[in-house]
Amino acid sequence: MNKNFNRTNAVLMTSLAVFIVFVGVLVFKEAGGGDYEIDREDVIMFFSERINEISPEKTALGGKWIVSRFRFVDINNVYVEYEDGHIARAFLLTLTKTVGSVPDYKIIGFFEPGPLGYKLLAGEDTTLGRPQEIYEYSQTVGKWVKVN
Repeated sequence: MNKNFNRTNAVLMTSLAVFIVFVGVLVFKEAGGGDYEIDREDVIMFFSERINEISPEKTALGGKWIVSRFRFVDINNVYVEYEDGHIARAFLLTLTKTVGSVPDYKIIGFFEPGPLGYKLLAGEDTTLGRPQEIYEYSQTVGKWVKVN
């Protein structure tokens, strides 16, 4: 009887350990561990919905910021261009990892329009001159589309 009780305990403990490892792997993947790739659609949605909270500058005349363009340099670097009808600005983000659909980001450059494109106001432009994939919102199809 004692031998069966020990065997049952061993089976239960092994099953519990396998379950804990399985749950731990799922939590680790959801938290951005492993090979999680940042989804551009999630990045576009996150920043276009939250631009008024994220912009380092307030709008002119109490308006609202609207994102006009995303310029993806690679999976971890994106320029976000936005305006309020009076002034235009842009920032360069470094995306580090993602938990679910919320990107972790750092603004590394802040820009205003200049005579030959955008002029750096603060920070640095670490991706200057690199090719970019450009996304703009299409009123016709009602979504963000790649334009180049």
